[in-house]
Amino acid sequence: MSSALRQGLAFTLILLAAVAGRPALALGKDPSVIHGKQTLPLTTVDFAGHRYVVTADLGLGAPVRLMVHGNARMFLQLTHKIGERLNRGPVKRLEAYGYSSKGRGAIDVPMMRVGSRRFPPLRRVPVFDFTADGSGPFQGMVGVPFLVGERAAVDFSRDVLILGVPLSAPPNQELLALGYKGAPFMIDVSNRVRMKAYFPSLDSAVTITPSTVSNALTLHHALFAGRVPQRPDTTGTDHSPSGTSPKVFLSDAVAFEIAGVRFMSPASLENFAEYANTPESELRSVGLLGFDWMKEHAAILDYANHYLYFKP
Repeated sequence: MSSALRQGLAFTLILLAAVAGRPALALGKDPSVIHGKQTLPLTTVDFAGHRYVVTADLGLGAPVRLMVHGNARMFLQLTHKIGERLNRGPVKRLEAYGYSSKGRGAIDVPMMRVGSRRFPPLRRVPVFDFTADGSGPFQGMVGVPFLVGERAAVDFSRDVLILGVPLSAPPNQELLALGYKGAPFMIDVSNRVRMKAYFPSLDSAVTITPSTVSNALTLHHALFAGRVPQRPDTTGTDHSPSGTSPKVFLSDAVAFEIAGVRFMSPASLENFAEYANTPESELRSVGLLGFDWMKEHAAILDYANHYLYFKP
């Protein structure tokens, strides 16, 4: 064997060994039974409850951290700090909305890349803040239109966002074989995510929202008042981006059922109508099943096929 051939073979063996030692995620492969075109890591932050964050490239020379928000009805939202950099100046205030005095505005975003997915220019992207000073552990969010449009799945068992999930008839039989249970959810034309859950305290099934943010379970106080044990949250009230401040109550254990599986979960309760600054008659959901429950039950939210998988 020639010296050149021996050197080439040695290099090949070294390369194969290095590749074999790298995790599948770093190679862009998806070891889950939920497959997609690419798998992106998610980091967890604590901001009024736990939330997932994914990084995006907006052409600013540094990654922008975006919250993955499973009940936000906007494709993309940015804070004023990022909006002003993209706008090369202050963003015009259009209305009093958000947590800072800058209110809500809108800008056009020339480019966005998440993973290897590059998006065309985005128009009228809303800009508002999550805190009074505009700071926080993320600089915006992607919502339900993004998750649906990109055929995404949020895998709480591995802390990853999977893009390009194939369309198929649920449920996923491989997940069921691994002990998962599943329940369908619907997404209406207004990008509201809804599913049914049975609450023994109400003796009925009601509409709730499976989400990626906040605590385990949040319920509409007016519906559950006098039906589940609860106490006032002595830490204060909640504060919504529309300026309302509903009182918050806490319950140590609320029973409910999904797909025939019974759960007991701690819950917070507040007035959803007041928080959203909307009439009670316009509420489409009376509960949020949030991050902490999803994490505890290794959930997978499949937005491509509108299905929630969870471990009992």
